[in-house]
This record gives sequence, C-alpha cells and structure tokens, in this order.
Amino acid sequence: MSTTYRITIPIATLHDYVQPVTALSFDPVSDTLWSGTNAGTVIALHTVQGLRGVSFPVSGEPTAVKQIVAGDNYVRALGVAGEGIGSWAKGGMNKWFFRYVSSSTLTAFSSTTYTSNILAASTTAPELVLLNAITGNPVRVASSSSVATHLQFSHSTLLAASADGYVRVYDPRTGLLRENGENSVLAHISGVQDLQVSGNYFYTIGWSVRRGHDFPDPLVKVYDLRTMRPLPPIPFQDGPAFIDILPKHTSSLIVTSAQGLVNVVDVSDYSNVSGFYQLETASYISATAVSSNGSFLAFGDALGAIHLMTAIAEDVEPLFNGFEGQPVEWADPPDPLPDITWTDSTPLNSIGMPYYNTLLLSSWTPQFIPRSGILSPPPPKIPPQVLSTMKMNDNIAYAALPKELRGRRNRVPVTATKDQGRFRSGKGRRDDLELEALSIDDSVEEVPRIYRKVEIEYSKFGVEDFDFGFYNKTPYSGLETHILNSYTNPMLQVMHYIHPIRRLAKSHITTNCPREHCLLCELGFVARMLEDAGGTNCQGSNFCKTVGVLAQSQNQIELIDYGREPTEVDYAHMIQSFHRFFVDHLSIEGNAFPHNPRLIHQTFQEDTHSPAAAPITQLLGIDAKTIITCMSCKAVREKENMTHVVDMVYPRRLTPSDPPPATDFASILRASLIRQMSHKATCQTCKQFATFSSRRSISSSELPPVLAVNASVYNEDNLKLWLDNRQSRFLSPTVEVRGEVEGVDEVIGVVYELKAMVVQIMTKERRSHLVAIIKVPEAEGQSNLKSPWFLFNDFVVRNISEEEALSFPSTWKVPAVLYFERIDVRQQLDYSGLPQQLDPSILSLDTSISVNRDENIIRHECLSFEELPKPGTLVAIDAEFVSMQQEETEYRSNGTHRVIRPARLSLARVSVLRGNGPKEGVPFIDDHIHTSEVIVDYLTEFSGIKFGDLDPHLSRYTLTPLKLVYKKLRVLVDRGCIFIGHGLSKDFRIINIFVPPEQVIDTVDLYFLRSRQRRLSLRFLSWFVLHEHIQTDTHDSIEDARSALRLYKAYYDFEERRVFDDKLEELYREGKQYVGVVLIPLPFRAVFQNAEWPCRTGNHHLSQTRNQIRPARPFWLPRPQLSRSSQ
Repeated sequence: MSTTYRITIPIATLHDYVQPVTALSFDPVSDTLWSGTNAGTVIALHTVQGLRGVSFPVSGEPTAVKQIVAGDNYVRALGVAGEGIGSWAKGGMNKWFFRYVSSSTLTAFSSTTYTSNILAASTTAPELVLLNAITGNPVRVASSSSVATHLQFSHSTLLAASADGYVRVYDPRTGLLRENGENSVLAHISGVQDLQVSGNYFYTIGWSVRRGHDFPDPLVKVYDLRTMRPLPPIPFQDGPAFIDILPKHTSSLIVTSAQGLVNVVDVSDYSNVSGFYQLETASYISATAVSSNGSFLAFGDALGAIHLMTAIAEDVEPLFNGFEGQPVEWADPPDPLPDITWTDSTPLNSIGMPYYNTLLLSSWTPQFIPRSGILSPPPPKIPPQVLSTMKMNDNIAYAALPKELRGRRNRVPVTATKDQGRFRSGKGRRDDLELEALSIDDSVEEVPRIYRKVEIEYSKFGVEDFDFGFYNKTPYSGLETHILNSYTNPMLQVMHYIHPIRRLAKSHITTNCPREHCLLCELGFVARMLEDAGGTNCQGSNFCKTVGVLAQSQNQIELIDYGREPTEVDYAHMIQSFHRFFVDHLSIEGNAFPHNPRLIHQTFQEDTHSPAAAPITQLLGIDAKTIITCMSCKAVREKENMTHVVDMVYPRRLTPSDPPPATDFASILRASLIRQMSHKATCQTCKQFATFSSRRSISSSELPPVLAVNASVYNEDNLKLWLDNRQSRFLSPTVEVRGEVEGVDEVIGVVYELKAMVVQIMTKERRSHLVAIIKVPEAEGQSNLKSPWFLFNDFVVRNISEEEALSFPSTWKVPAVLYFERIDVRQQLDYSGLPQQLDPSILSLDTSISVNRDENIIRHECLSFEELPKPGTLVAIDAEFVSMQQEETEYRSNGTHRVIRPARLSLARVSVLRGNGPKEGVPFIDDHIHTSEVIVDYLTEFSGIKFGDLDPHLSRYTLTPLKLVYKKLRVLVDRGCIFIGHGLSKDFRIINIFVPPEQVIDTVDLYFLRSRQRRLSLRFLSWFVLHEHIQTDTHDSIEDARSALRLYKAYYDFEERRVFDDKLEELYREGKQYVGVVLIPLPFRAVFQNAEWPCRTGNHHLSQTRNQIRPARPFWLPRPQLSRSSQ
C-alpha cells in the first residue's frame, strides 16, 4: 500500500435531508464506516458505496453525536448533551449505558482502553471516571483540576486535554495525577481542540488569543511524554482543526483544516510539503477518521457528505481495512403483520395482544427515573397552626380553621404578569398607552423602560400581526431580533449612520463583487433598505447569515442563536470582537488595489500618485510608526503599524508614590493611541536580554477622518471612570486629540465629534443586551426634536436628549464601541471616484452557475437592451421559499400555545415577468437561488422546490447566487418599476428589500371587500375571475405571477365597464358558498382568520372596524395596456 493518497467519490447517502456529520469511526473488522449525525443518530455505512445499515440514537435528546469508537464487537458513542456513554452491538442492540448519577454531564471518553477492560471518561464536575469496558460500571472516580475535553491512553499513562488549555498526565490505575516527573503542560492558552498519542510523544492543536479573541493556533504542537517538554512544532498555516495518527506509520500525522486542506506529514521530516490534498467541499469539515491500516481516510462535512481519500491503487478492490472482514450485521426485519379479514362483525378481542416474555418498553427502568427520585410534585404541607389544634375521632383528624388562614383556602397567589406584546389585531383597546408606560420587563426596576430588552411576540396571525409601529414612531427604521446573530443589530445601525461608511457600502453594491459571502455588500444592501424604509421595521437576516458563514469558516467570533443564548453573555466583549472582525473584513472586501479611489486629498501626503489604500482604511486606518527602544543600549528601531480600531487602555498607579494619572476621556484616548508599553526580549544590538519600551508615533494631521474605538471596559475600576459625578460627565460631544512625532507632543490637535455608540445594558440578574445611541445626520437642525440623538434598541427607536445620550448614570449602562468623525476633514472627503448606480445590463445577462442546466426547461428570456425598464414599467413578480429553521412553539397545559421562534425562510426561487408590451407575461427572471446553508424543509407542496434544485451540481434550472438576484431586484426598484403580485409584503420582508408602497400593486388588496373582512387566495381568484385552475399539484412562481398580472388587467377591465363592485360581491358570495372561509395559502401568505385582524399591506393601513381606510402614501395605479388575453 502506498502512502500517497487520491480523492475518491464521496459518500452522499447518509441522510434523507442535509445535516452535518459530527463523528466518524472505521470498523476495524468489517467493511463498515460508522457515522454520527447532528440529529443524534449513529448510522452504519457499508462499503465505499455507503450502503445504509443499522442506525440507533445515542441519547434521549436529538443532540449531535460527539464521539464514536468502533471495536471488534462493539460501538461506543457519546452525545453532545453528555447524558451518558453507551456501548452497542454491531446490530444496534444496546449492551450498557452509563449515566453519571450527579447533575454533571459527560464531556469525553477515551478511544482505547487500559489493560483491555478499563475505559476513561470525564465529567463537568470536574472528575475522571474509570469504567469497566465490558459492563459499563464505574470502577473508580477521582477529581480533576479542570474539565477534560479529550482523553487518550498511552502505554502507561492517561492523558487529559482540559478546557483551560493544559494537558495533564494521570495514573490510569488510580485516576490521580502522575507523581513521578512533570505531570502537566500548558499546550494552548484558550483550550485544546484535539489530542493524539503515539509512543512516547503526543500532539495537540488548539486556540490562542490574538487581539482579544480566540484564534486557531497555526501549529501542531509536539511534546515528549516522558519529560513533558515541547519539541519543534509542525507548522500548518491554514489552521488545524483535526489531527489523526496514521496506523502502521506511527511517525506520520494527518492534519486537517476546517476548509478541507489535508496534510499527511512525517513528524521526523515535516519539511516535506508533498503530502497536501484539498477536498472539494462547499462547507467546512466537521469530523475525520482513519481506517485500521491507513488505507482510507474519511472526512465528514456540514452538508452531510463524507469525503474519502484512499492509498489503494485504482485496479484493486476498495476495502476500508484492506480485507473483506466479518460479514455485515443488518438490522433484523420486523415480523410481517398477520392478515385479518375485517368485517363489520369482527370482534376487537379477536385481534389479540402480541406475545412477549420480557418487560415492555413502557415499563420504566431505574435509568428513566429522574435523578431527584420524585415523579410528581409533593403534596402541600399542613400549616402548623392547624396541626397544633388538631383532634382525632375514629381515625379522622379535624381542626378549626385559624383566623389568619381564612379566605385563602384553595387559592393560588397569582403574580403580576408583564404586559403582552401589542398586536394590530388588538388595536383600539390600548391606543392611549405609550411605550414608557408599558412594562416590557418588570424584572429590572433601575433600567429605564425604553432601554430594556424587547422581544417580538407572536399572535395566531404570525409575526406580521406584531405592531412594530407602536415601538417606533420615528422616520428611522429599527431592526428585528428573532434571527441568528441579531446581536449585531446595533453595530449595523452605527455603520449605517456614519455617513462616509454608508457611502462606501452603497457604492460597493454597484460593483461586480466576486465574493459569494461579502459583509460590505450586505452592509450596502441593509443601508439601502434602511434608507428606503422610512421608519418601517426591517430585517437584516441576510447580513446575519453572512456573519454566521464567515464566523464558522474562520472560527474568529462566536455565534449567538436568538432565544438560545446562555444566561450570562458578555455582549460588550462580543460586540467589540465582532467590531474588529467586521472592520477588518470591510477593509479586505472593499480593497480594489491598485484601483482604489482616493477619498481625501491633503497637503501632507508626499506622493498623491501612488495607489491609494482600501477605502475603509482611508477612513478608519491609523498608520502609525511604532518606536521601539532598548533600555539597555538605547538602540532604536521603527516598525510600521496599521490598525483600524483603537482599544482604550486605562491608567493605573504602579506605586503609591507615582503621581495620579489623568483620568479625563481625552487623555485616556490619546494614551490609547500612543500606547506606551514595555516588554522583555533579546536585543539584536547589544545581544542582552533587556527591557524594551515601545510607543506609537503619529502626527495630528495623519489621524483618520473616522475614529473607531473599543471602550474595553472589562472591570469595575474602568467603569467607574465613565460614571457621572456631580461636577461633570466623562463623555463630551467633542474631543480634541493631539498627535506625537518623535516623542514630542504636537501643539495643535484635531477635534473629533462623537457620532455613535454601542452600549451594553446590564440588569441586576447579569442578563445583558446591546443598544445603539446615534446622532442621526438627517435629524440635525430639526427644531421639533429633543436633539439629533436617537436610541436604537432593536425595533424600538426613540428620540432622546444629548444629555441622556452622553450620560452614564449607573452600572446598568456600559460603553462598548464609540465612533467619532473628524470635523476639519468632513467636507474634504471626495466621493466622486465611487460608482453610484447599479449597471442595469445585469438584467440582460445569463447568471446561471448550474453545471447541468437543461435548456429544454428554461422558460425565461433575458431583457434586451431596448427592453431595460423605465420608471412606471409594469412587472409581475412571485417568489418561493424554503425553510431553514422550523417553528418552535411552547404548548401549555391549559391548551394554549405560544410561538417562541418563528420558522426562518430563505428565498429559493424568484420569477419576474414583463407586464406589458409585445412579450407581456414572458418571464425575464426565473432564478433558483443557491444556498450553502442546511435546508430543513423544501416545502415542496407550497414552493415546488425539490431536493437538488438548489445544488449547482444537480440542478437542471437557472441557479444564481442570492446576492446576484438581490442586485437584479434592486435595479428594478431603483428604476421605478411597478411590482404586481399577490401578497407581496411578506415576500419583500423575507427577501430583505423595501419597495416603496407607490411601486407595489397587490391583488390581495385590489380584490378585497372591507365589509367581508376576508382576504382571497390567488387560487380562488384565478378560478373565479380568470376561469383557470392553478396550484393544482404544487406552486409555480411563473404561473402565480402571470395570474396576478392577469387579475390586475381584469380589475381595470371591470372598472372601465363599472362592474367591479358587483363582481366583487358576487365573488365573495361564490367563495362563501363553495369554499367557506377563503384563506391565502400557507406558509408564504398571512392567514387572515379573525375579522378584527388589522392587516398592513404594501399600500394601506386597515383599521380594526374595517369601515375606514387611509392611504399610507400617495397611491396610484398605472393604466394597463389591455391585451386580448386579459379581457
């Protein structure tokens, strides 16, 4: 067998629908690969074809499988939830299951055993548990220094990699730390990601800290097990995520990155770079495994595929272990059910019960009894006042009811509940209330109400019924919260209202950006949406999704799933880490070197003809020199330093004799810019281990136009500096900053104006969230406002005074991020070199990325140059969606239920048709949208989308990236097209685009009778008005858009003949007779079941009584060109 590998066809038969592969293990005695799924199931895959065999769950909860180890006659597995470790036979029968008796959960177990029958496991107690590998019974329990995340037996020791970054050596017989020699080493500062042992050496990968956040260590560290001393590490610049020992080549190591780069390296000669392989994966690697003889390597990814590499020649039969091995154990087929002739007179007792000689599954075993041992609430105790006066008579006890207990028998005290969310369906009942009088969260009294955390409530009509308008009566839009990574909403608002950054982002979306996932593009799309919305709530789901994709691929920031975040989350630290991550990405993504436009022209610039830096770097970049001085020989060297974000460094007195440091904001900010530091190192000049002093040097004139600052308030002493006192406030509207050149302070400084802040709101219970406080440029100079300052608390937007904005009255308000604009260069910024308009020719291009597109089923024709839309051009549109996350609902014992989190939908197909002209009704956009996310439900019944339709390798349709489709729709909106469709408001909301109401004609509003208080479905309208049957089997977006267009033309035909009112009455009568309650079909249209439900459509606000209607904006309908087919 050669040690050179080749990539073979991956296994794609693991799931009926896509979900990540979380664990893998080759069977050592048969041609089987055991795989663990994100749903908590272990599945056997036989041969390289991936034939599915036995499957079984690892725990009672559907959580991911964390670890699998296959042996000669067993399969051991552990779930992420840590309920317990189990051992199963190859046929799927459970042999034993060990559940820890205390409240702790299990975190890891060893892949091998010690002396053939001792298995090691770790708990969160933290403790080490030694188990009998045959019975699963605990042999010994010993406490450990930290929670172990990886366990490995060597020939004589037990190694444990812990969450604190240490690798410790234990005695496998006692579970105690090794007494002879060194017993621990700090391998990685922020934790160990993987641990492997081979002979007298062990290898680790993990995380280090860089710029205040965790960063994958680009080294595989090597240690001598006997001395616990480090050996030369193995470099791996792509960031190692998994390491494996190659069997029969114990000096060879397999290093794998999350992006799919595989390096088979010889530890004795790791300078050999020939063993590199790149897997073809559209996501990231989530699990790895090596066969018993090293002939096969397996890599599971987040899309459910298992990639294989083999060292076997192509003309040799591909067997995982090099031999056929034991026969496969298939699951036992169920016994066929007996045939019963069923008639009206067949008695039920003739069916009989199944014969059994063991306990039924419904008979609870001790393992199912709760750890508390209590199966039901204990009965209430009898009050002592009653017991003291109790008398007995014939085994019956009785007593007089004491006076203090009278009137309270059989009553349960009811605590005051918080006010429920406001809904449009409840308007008119509490219209006199204001937000300040509504108890959003009464658990915190010292935090003002408008600063408290707000959540979207869901009525039976869905999220569209929530009255966002009650929480925001300003012309500046808020952002919704019920989506992944929505904690970034305040940062989005800040970037939007920093005018230079907004201009750059809006300009970037007009360029031909090649990145599928680009934060600068998504920021530009959100900025356009917020500009156009004018106070209507918006959703940044596309931006948040891109944040998640980039964060997972680079492992730089945490992901926060809304509604599932931990109780205590330091959002201030998280948003500052995200801030640096965000700005660095904006700089990289906007860099078109050497063609970057020059945004500012200043006299101090020596060479104005040299290529300009990235636009974001020109705005935020601090290009300083770091002067490093050896305190021993006074040797000086300079080092160029570029940063985009300033981390504030707070003063501290080193000795009591030191003079008190300056504690005003301007002095601290300047000290953070200069950042004088000292460190020890070997001087290259005097060759001594000396102390070095370093400080930045930057002149005032070179300070950036926009100054981004991380407040870095991580302790109470730092926060005390920010808190208000009787004399003054720490923060002021402007601040003067002076530079320093060659150690000399400049006399003339520059003045910065505070424009925005992100602050953390901290409750007494240590629960926090983030808000943005922004000086809105569009609000400056308006006399009817308290000030230009506004609070953006997700979808709550309120005008506040400048004094309130800059005040930090107590510890509930913690600064996180600040943005300043330099006053003297604000008017000098030159945006003339930035592109401003999207190229409309994108509507004429074929943008498909599908490699197997079938030209015979393509139904759209791209627009010619002469057909490019003009203001008022009619287009018909319809969209279809797939589900990325199921709805989560809480059902109560009283029969009611509450939606905790709605289903998350993603655009899957959009069709846009010509609305007039010789090609009326012919689509010019019919794009299926490619997504790299896991699709939970294709909703084929409602969307017509099937498995493979959104896969570039399988789709037969025109497949286009989401960003490109968004740009096409953006062009249509910007060029003033009139969109015709049915139920468009929710479609546009999910797409994350705002279309002005005057550019929307919704047939759900045209064919609406206010007195009947019902909305009519497109299918019924087409049947009655157009005499056509649509949506018979499934939905087709072209068919739906064409039907909406014809309904609009028919509406005008009825109006011209003055018969529309009669037709509408007839239509409702017909619907009541044949259909009953006519509803818009789920899940993409709101279901209107209640007569009091006030719906806000694209064009009107409907009041509760339905007897009045007022236009939201000037509303007009263009006169259509009636064709013969529409009459």
